[in-house]
Amino acid sequence: MKTKHLSRSIVALVLTFIFAGFCAVQTIQGGEKSDNGNHKYAPPAAAQEEFTGVGPVVSGSVDYAALPSKARKFLEKHCDGHAVVKCEKEFTSGEFGIQLADGIEFEFDAKGNVIETEAPDGYSLSSPLLKAVVPGKLYQLLIHNGFEQSVEAVHRDRSGYRIDVSDPVFKAVAFDPSGVLTLVVND
Repeated sequence: MKTKHLSRSIVALVLTFIFAGFCAVQTIQGGEKSDNGNHKYAPPAAAQEEFTGVGPVVSGSVDYAALPSKARKFLEKHCDGHAVVKCEKEFTSGEFGIQLADGIEFEFDAKGNVIETEAPDGYSLSSPLLKAVVPGKLYQLLIHNGFEQSVEAVHRDRSGYRIDVSDPVFKAVAFDPSGVLTLVVND
């Protein structure tokens, strides 16, 4: 059933790209032509001059120095010795995405606060790093419930923390900002 749905999605995506490519070619070539070779319509003056791209830039690579100082200090303190291999900024929200050489990924808000930490597929976050990204009370709850070595990702927002775990029973657990369990997600 999932394969059939996936196949339909792929076909729809391919057709979308083909249609978009056709429209771009028509725009670059100056519009649709009639039977006698004259243009049925003239594209706007800007389109006649130069085709500059598809749309606005939403995110892009930035230099490590562009990170907020709070984010740089966090990385230097808790990830010292791990090279930053990717540093991107989402221009609309001001958030930064960082990937380390060992595959760990971070997202920081515009002020430099950690909002997401994710281990590479098949791995979990180390205890010292986990302790750095969750409050002390929540870290103690994770240890008490046996999740310390199985945390794959930590997501933080206004409603609290969502912790993705590699556990045969639970997929994720959520806590409010004060460390009270609010949700358990089963697979």
